[in-house]
Amino acid sequence: MKYALPVHPEEVTKKLFMVLPKRTKDILEQRFGLSKNPRRMTLEAIGQKYSITRERVRQVEADGFNRIRKSPQMQELTVVFTALEEYFEHEGRVLKEEHVLKNLAPHPKHENHVYFLLSLHNPFLRFHENDELCDRWAYGEGAEERAQKSLSHAVEELRKTGHPVEESGLFETLSSSARHITGGEVSNIVLANWLGLSKLIAKNYFGQWGLTEFPEIKPRGVRDLSHMVLVRHGKPLHFSEVASKIGKLVGKPVHTQTVHNELIKDDRFVLVGRGLYALKNWGYAPGVVKDVITEVLKKDGPMAKDKIISAVLRQRIVKPNTVFINLENKKYFKKLADGRYNLK
Repeated sequence: MKYALPVHPEEVTKKLFMVLPKRTKDILEQRFGLSKNPRRMTLEAIGQKYSITRERVRQVEADGFNRIRKSPQMQELTVVFTALEEYFEHEGRVLKEEHVLKNLAPHPKHENHVYFLLSLHNPFLRFHENDELCDRWAYGEGAEERAQKSLSHAVEELRKTGHPVEESGLFETLSSSARHITGGEVSNIVLANWLGLSKLIAKNYFGQWGLTEFPEIKPRGVRDLSHMVLVRHGKPLHFSEVASKIGKLVGKPVHTQTVHNELIKDDRFVLVGRGLYALKNWGYAPGVVKDVITEVLKKDGPMAKDKIISAVLRQRIVKPNTVFINLENKKYFKKLADGRYNLK
């Protein structure tokens, strides 16, 4: 949601820059992308342009900041920086950089002005992205650490769960983790903003949440997508239907034969009928009908034909006669004098 500062951010920077010498002003404009070129230049690039060292550029930047902070213009614009503090306070004190710039800038071309104002005001700290968190801004001492620890705790709890959860379940976990770290209640608005920082927690195609390491959240190829589809469907599917459902998820056609080949290679899937696949963890044993009959007889011993057929049909989607034909294979099975069947 957009948040309007009391003074347009571009107007603020123009007023603040009035106190600067020309070269300092030029260097700050290039450093923060405030001139016609919106690209923020590095210390090294600016140094090369002016034939000075990186350290000298840094010194000029620091001097410019000091001049602005001590200026009457800074005092006149206190209302702007108070508004920034209030915004961060309301939103949870730690926010994803992309989120902050988008919400505070009236237009994308003004995002660099907001970035400059945050850099100028001491209570704000910028944290560079790492493997777990995105680029972010924090307001106040300890704020970033509390958010980071709360998210880390939530990640461990989700890892213990081991599978995706609905959004309500995710926020229960986030709330519990935040309470554990901060010692108090944290609003869902703040939890949502903290969640936006995380690279480890994400939402899948079905609106479920979990860790990006879960294949159900961030599928790595056709096999994981097939697994997602079958988990969601909850019962066996023909490989062509699996391919069709994957195509709808990813928004582009998927080769049916590619899906079939991957289903064959992955032991998470079991062929239970003509082209029909189920998940092994649903209780389906791998192998052809003969193998299923063998396992049934190994487990329960000699059985009547009808009971064998019923047991196999719980594992395979085939016609009863298919089971009977396999049962008549004298190489593997034998019919006893009392009419029951057993392993040979």
